[in-house]
Amino acid sequence: MKRNHLLLAALPLLAGCAAHPDTAPVDVTTPGLPSPELALQHSIDRVHSFMGSLNQRLDVPSPVAAPPGAAEAALAKTAPAAAPSASPALPARAATPQAARPDPAPVYGKGGIVWFAYADGSPVITCAAGDLCIVRLQAGETASQDAAVLTGSAGWRADVVRGTKGVHAGWAVAISATSQATGAVLRLVTNRRSYILRLTPHAPSMRTVAFAYGANDPVSQPEPAWTPASGTQDRSPPDFSYRMSGAEPSWKPMRVYRDGGRTYIQFPPGGINAAPRLVIVSPQASGVQDYATTGDSYIVNRPVDEALLIGREAGSPTIRIVHGGKQ
Repeated sequence: MKRNHLLLAALPLLAGCAAHPDTAPVDVTTPGLPSPELALQHSIDRVHSFMGSLNQRLDVPSPVAAPPGAAEAALAKTAPAAAPSASPALPARAATPQAARPDPAPVYGKGGIVWFAYADGSPVITCAAGDLCIVRLQAGETASQDAAVLTGSAGWRADVVRGTKGVHAGWAVAISATSQATGAVLRLVTNRRSYILRLTPHAPSMRTVAFAYGANDPVSQPEPAWTPASGTQDRSPPDFSYRMSGAEPSWKPMRVYRDGGRTYIQFPPGGINAAPRLVIVSPQASGVQDYATTGDSYIVNRPVDEALLIGREAGSPTIRIVHGGKQ
């Protein structure tokens, strides 16, 4: 009976504790913490970013030889040519005279790709003997099979190839060297621009090379004044002492020059489609005119002193091309 009295006496105390203000429920707000829906959206965004960069993180194959067909296989397996917006940030370079510019600086990106800024000038590409090195063109850029011309080419081989597997389809140049190779210059004319690449058979090899492009880039990289092997002045630099006179059609050549015993007539982008007729006036040749169309250029297999370009459109606009001091 005494125990019951004690229990009855304690009940009012317990009831008072339950009603105390300090024990009442309190709403707690946490500003700055994301909602579950926002957290889910962030997670989805991260997944999309991961998938978008997946191709750039794929391993690049490393062939050690260049058997027949190896160039096409290597091109098909490597990542597709990146658009300019996907290229890495390249170091800014102050505007300097072309002859005073230093060598373009390579930037090593994901997947072993070596990037150059196209407008920085003719880069030096290293490709050791026995390796296969791929120079990728811009998406949508094409070249003919004979568009790659080597100067000082002993020990070198350059082939224009095209990948054909879905998103990996694209044009490139496959470069390989032998143990006897020395420094060389590779000129490549495409439907958009002209590349002038200096090759050296040193390690480590740049197995995949790509370029970053800008809206105001020139249509051609500058002629190198020296070869990578010797570091000295070229004994026979290109001869640009040609003058043009006459009509001013849209296809008028950008430049005419001699190099390696040949004469090059380079048209502006798309100008080659006009297909003007070339008449070599001097020196005269017996038989068929000995020139070929390669990329955006006419290439004559001998030095030309005087020639005429005659348009096929109405009025037959004519451009006279003269070398040196001739009038």
